[in-house]
Amino acid sequence: MKERQAELEGESSRMRTLLRQKEYEVDQVNAVVSRLTQERDRVTEVVRQEFVDKLVTTEEENKQLKHEISELRARHKLELERACNANEKELTAVHERVKQALAKKEENLKTLRTQHEAALKRAEHLEMLLETQRRELVKK
Repeated sequence: MKERQAELEGESSRMRTLLRQKEYEVDQVNAVVSRLTQERDRVTEVVRQEFVDKLVTTEEENKQLKHEISELRARHKLELERACNANEKELTAVHERVKQALAKKEENLKTLRTQHEAALKRAEHLEMLLETQRRELVKK
């Protein structure tokens, strides 16, 4: 019985040692799990923060691009209006020059008609004089 008791005490001692070893291993595994959980949480937070930062940066870039597009549209509209106004002024000036040229042409035509009528009257008068002189010469 003493042998059995010694055997059981040895077994008990060995089991306690094994239990302490397993408890130590469990503590080590728990420490690793805890460390990995903390690392995962930190990585999750870092990724979340990077995503938020990227989102904020993207939103700022989007606002800036919208502002630039708005400025470009306003500038384009202004340039288009200036070009239209310049074209309108040029068209008005050309129209005025055409009107002046037509008026000058009409004046020249009127003058030429008057000169033509005067020339016709003079030619008629000269023909009458010539006819008169011819008759006088024939009479003589």
